[in-house]
Amino acid sequence: MNNRIMLTRTTLAKRWDTSERTIDRRRKLGLIPWIDIAGGHGKRPLVRFRLQDIEEYEARMTQRAGQSSR
Repeated sequence: MNNRIMLTRTTLAKRWDTSERTIDRRRKLGLIPWIDIAGGHGKRPLVRFRLQDIEEYEARMTQRAGQSSR
């Protein structure tokens, strides 16, 4: 059911204990998946992150960290 839960950049920054600028930078680099819930209307996207996508990203990063420590 996590596919319906959306996080803001502020919430994600708090979850990862980092700054919103870091979240923006990772998003712009294509490192983390995001959705524009404004649907392309307006000057700037209304950025949200699906919790399911974030959990999958975190799992991949945890797995990679485990592999690099071997």
